[in-house]
Amino acid sequence: MPTPHGDHGLAFAMSEVRVLRRALLLAMKSECPRRPGDPEPADYWLLDQAIAEADAERHRLRAFHLAELEHQRGALPGSAATYLSGLEHAVSAYGYTPTAEDLAALRALADHPCGDREQHRREHLLTRCADLAEQAMERRLAAKAREREDSPAPLDLLVPVQVTFTVDDAPAVRPEPGP
Repeated sequence: MPTPHGDHGLAFAMSEVRVLRRALLLAMKSECPRRPGDPEPADYWLLDQAIAEADAERHRLRAFHLAELEHQRGALPGSAATYLSGLEHAVSAYGYTPTAEDLAALRALADHPCGDREQHRREHLLTRCADLAEQAMERRLAAKAREREDSPAPLDLLVPVQVTFTVDDAPAVRPEPGP
């Protein structure tokens, strides 16, 4: 549902929402003297609840759009126009990282004959999605490398144990039977 701030939800970015919610929490717990006409702590709490509800709705809407995108991808090539606009929306509005299935679908759509303008749109979206997927992979690999640097090497986890082997070359001594 379109809003003055687009159809992706809140007027604030997620980082701004977190800051706003922390500020509301501090205002609720504040022991500063209030002047007449200042909002009551319950008003801050209600505002926080409204922000939380809007945020939850944004997550539900995102989940719905991504499920719809998957559905449209399964109906290709017949749903090409809907799929492409849904993918463009998911990438720009939700920061969606295209999957391998998305890239394969875009490559297949780029190979289908269509008008020059549509062909350019498909190739541009394919390039953009491939770049986003590559950047996401580089971030994951960098995170793995940092994780490996921070964790001890597998051999460092072993407790050093000194093993020595002895060979008993002495003949076995048996007690002699008594008289």
